Amino acid sequence: MKRMKVRTRRDDGFTLIELVVSIAMIGIIVPVLAAAFSVIVRTTPSVSDRTDDARTLQGVVTWLPQDVDSTPANGFDTDPAALSGCTASPGTNLLRMEWSEDVGTGLIRYVANYRHVLVGSSYFIQRVTCSGVGSGPLGGTLARGASSAMPGLPPGWAAGQLPFRVDITRDAVTNEVVVVSFEVQTLTGKILRIDSAPKNPANTLPPTTTGPVPTAPVTTVATTTTTTTVPTTTTTVPSGTTTTVAAGTTTTAAPTTTAAPTTTIPATTTTLVPCQVLTATLSPASKKNTPPDGNGNSATGVGVLADAVTLRITTSGVCTGLE
Repeated sequence: MKRMKVRTRRDDGFTLIELVVSIAMIGIIVPVLAAAFSVIVRTTPSVSDRTDDARTLQGVVTWLPQDVDSTPANGFDTDPAALSGCTASPGTNLLRMEWSEDVGTGLIRYVANYRHVLVGSSYFIQRVTCSGVGSGPLGGTLARGASSAMPGLPPGWAAGQLPFRVDITRDAVTNEVVVVSFEVQTLTGKILRIDSAPKNPANTLPPTTTGPVPTAPVTTVATTTTTTTVPTTTTTVPSGTTTTVAAGTTTTAAPTTTAAPTTTIPATTTTLVPCQVLTATLSPASKKNTPPDGNGNSATGVGVLADAVTLRITTSGVCTGLE
């Protein structure tokens, strides 16, 4: 009979020492992971907080840049007591903007007013808009929610203070608006800020209204008159005077000198033909700029025209330095 040799197989597993080392390592790693997870949970805003922030940005960011872009330099009002100019003025004024547009039948006034309004038991930012002609109040009033629930105004609150602060930065020379900053503080204490730079073509392009034709000033060359006078020397010998000359002396009578004539150079005046702008047309009459990002060499509020604009001017006379 063929004998088979039976081999015993060792059962692989942890030894007591290996098991103790593994438990010790797990005991070190788990507290570190738990501490890191706890920090992440504490510092991450809740879902409701993130939703509130997103709603706040969605409302104001959607409309504010368009409203600022349409408003001229004198159309901004941050007085808390200011009325909207529409048929409804709820709450407190945060930022009121007004501009006019020619729609072909005449100028139409437009109002966009951001107001702090109590709705139910919570405060919100509402965008109140209207349009029309005349002194107002203007009709077609529409109020839209522009934020999530916001804090109320503290006692003694004034424009330029949180939780609602509007800063309007202007050029020191031209007084044109450079940027409008709308800053709010949410119920969680987070500060959100929206910056809007106007790109109104009226700030850079000439007006299209018909007005008096400007004329260039007349240039006159100054005249110079030169008078040259030669001094005169007159020698007079009185009559009846006897002059005795010693013998051997030679006497020469000096001639009498008379005054030289006066020479006058006539004045010369040169007058240039004045410059007259006969016609000036702009096509199209009004055009928005493209967003300034990447188009103005990183300068604030600088953009480029979306399409070409043609300016045709017919002049007569000498015209230089037209702007």
